[in-house]
Amino acid sequence: GNKIVKRVRAPVRIDFSGGTTDISPFRDKYGGCVLNATLDRYVVGEIVSSDKKVGLKYEGNIPTSSGLGTSGVMSLVWLALISKNKDKLELAEGVYNLEQSMNQVGGKQDQYAAAMGGINFIEFKKNKVKVHRLDLSKGFIKKLEDSLILVYTGEPHYATSSNKAMIDDLKKGKNAKNLLKIKEITIKMKKALLKEDLMRFGELLNEETKERMKLHKSIAPPAIRKIIKEGLNSGA
Repeated sequence: GNKIVKRVRAPVRIDFSGGTTDISPFRDKYGGCVLNATLDRYVVGEIVSSDKKVGLKYEGNIPTSSGLGTSGVMSLVWLALISKNKDKLELAEGVYNLEQSMNQVGGKQDQYAAAMGGINFIEFKKNKVKVHRLDLSKGFIKKLEDSLILVYTGEPHYATSSNKAMIDDLKKGKNAKNLLKIKEITIKMKKALLKEDLMRFGELLNEETKERMKLHKSIAPPAIRKIIKEGLNSGA
């Protein structure tokens, strides 16, 4: 029969603010920061052995290209399965290095969020990463959860291509001021959560979206803008 030799589970995340500031060259020059939260949706990996063979098995209850950082999570699960290293931060950094060696244009937030779990404010400066877990009360986290709706648009999100377009613009000297504004918003958003101020948090979320849309035309296609508009018209 089949025997599970090792099992690893890691969560996907939603990114409230700060995505893209975790990518070089921005984070090297200015330092980036991200505020994100992991969800109770996971990628589960197993090493399964039978009499004849050993295999790797993955499962995730998440649509592919969902924009929740799934590929980074899958790589993290894979690395955790095949390595003896149990240090979460080192595993996250290992995944990032792996992706860079394959010429993927991307940041570091997905790997660190998946490795650490919870609601985190993460700072990136050159190669250094600092994870600050937000120590929020259970009651407030429940309020925050009740105030959020995660919508599956059915539109695939390919981070690598939109990241590449934004980074190319950055190298041409564009976008830096938008990303600096996003960084400011991220810090304010962290403060709003620590003060348990949901109204301010919501306002900042909208501000971040406006700044993000300026980064590249692929950020919010018409279908997504329509969903945002309907949400706002319905009292969000």
